[in-house]
Amino acid sequence: MPRKASRTASRPSVVPVQRWFQFLESQSAQDIALPVTVLFALLVRWCIGLHGYSGQGTPPLYGDYEAQRHWMEITTHLPVSQWYSYDLQYWGLDYPPLTAFQSWLCGAVATYIDPSWIALDASRGLESHTSKQFMRATAIALEFIIYVPAIVLFFRSQHTKMSWVARQVSIFSVLLQPCLILIDHGHFQYNSVMLGFLVWTVYFAAQESYILMAVSFCCSFMFKQMGLYYAPAVFAFLLAQCFRRKHGTVLFVKLGVAVVATVGVMLGPWITSVDQLQQILVRVFPVARGLYEDKVANVWCAVNVAVKLRSLFDAQSLVRLSTCATALAFIPSCIHLFFTIRRQTRTMQSTAIRVFKYCLVNTSLAFFLFSFQVHEKSILVPLAPALLLIDEEKWAVNWFVQVALFSLYPLLYVDGLQIPYWVMAVLWAFLRSCPACPAHTPTPKCVMVLQWTSMLVMLALHTAHAFVPPPSSLPDIYVVLNVVYCCAMFVAFLAYFNYRQFTCLQVQPTLKQKKD
Repeated sequence: MPRKASRTASRPSVVPVQRWFQFLESQSAQDIALPVTVLFALLVRWCIGLHGYSGQGTPPLYGDYEAQRHWMEITTHLPVSQWYSYDLQYWGLDYPPLTAFQSWLCGAVATYIDPSWIALDASRGLESHTSKQFMRATAIALEFIIYVPAIVLFFRSQHTKMSWVARQVSIFSVLLQPCLILIDHGHFQYNSVMLGFLVWTVYFAAQESYILMAVSFCCSFMFKQMGLYYAPAVFAFLLAQCFRRKHGTVLFVKLGVAVVATVGVMLGPWITSVDQLQQILVRVFPVARGLYEDKVANVWCAVNVAVKLRSLFDAQSLVRLSTCATALAFIPSCIHLFFTIRRQTRTMQSTAIRVFKYCLVNTSLAFFLFSFQVHEKSILVPLAPALLLIDEEKWAVNWFVQVALFSLYPLLYVDGLQIPYWVMAVLWAFLRSCPACPAHTPTPKCVMVLQWTSMLVMLALHTAHAFVPPPSSLPDIYVVLNVVYCCAMFVAFLAYFNYRQFTCLQVQPTLKQKKD
């Protein structure tokens, strides 16, 4: 039966996405909200998938799309002992075992439908319409199996802290955030699987299911090694739980067994061969590739504009430098999380989870900015936990998404995804009314000025890139400006989210703010 409109419904809003759910609530049509959100999210992903992808029509290596298809090919036709060593010059497998198993599963489905899509060696560079549809469908299916349910359950579990409208707005916004959609369903990857396991990790933390939390986190970093960006925060959280509980030693042992068992099962096919385990380690952590690849908006690439670090230091020195810088950036946040959890009471559970979400943002953003071998797509890693704060940090998360999307533009431009980029950028700005409208949100005036200034800078760089040819002596000038600008913004976001983590215990949101 249709439910009655909530007496605590939010006041009329000028933010389009919120106005839509207020309308459904006023019509007692809450039951259709989630199906409509999910179907719209599905439609957007499929429409983005109709455009190009990484490396389309660019032999001999093509791009990430071909890498994912090729991994289905080798995992289906070769024994596991060759998965990490077969023809490494042509997209050798360089992600952890859970990605390999996912490739094998998708390859098995492809073999059943049309074996030619993944014929060993003969299918290299295959770009048929039907194979493209299959690849796009696998990305959507995996996202809707792992990521989407995690997002829905997480925000639905916040029913005591958020109004119905706020929960639906958050679910809709997270499922429609443009960065993940454009990378997974445009450029083509499976980042939603890793990020989905991260959301499950936070959900299980909120439910106090710490063993499941440890297992889901292991699945995250065993799918993509970038999941380790979250490791310091997860470790600090779970270790603090062991210290604060009466039988903490028992929990510690259970967590250790869960982690060892989960990782051991995934490494099972190679566990008897030290050489193969070493080969997996070398492939997953490619130190030889250098400090960073391409133009990524982190500190090392930005500094390289003025100081050529790779010419001044050898690889080992750069590894030590980046490791020290990364540790210095995330350790304060993790220490704060540990002691917050350590002295937590039952009534502080929601606050502890909130601090945990901030810490996940801060540690992963620290890794993105300072760690070794970072890709531009890795900005998705800190963006995922930031989106779990979208109700508490409306203007900050909106802004973070916009800057993250802008940082991905050089990659999406190479892929020929300019139209999807602009459509998703405008859609996000419209639905979330960002820069935030001062008539609806308590956004400080100085923040509004900074947001509008940021938007104008990004628009100016886009306009110059479109209409002003770069000088022949500086062909990459617009990409470099993108890197420097976005890096500065990400450093500012790191400082802001650290500030918010350290002060969120003193400044609690009011009931009125929660319902808005």
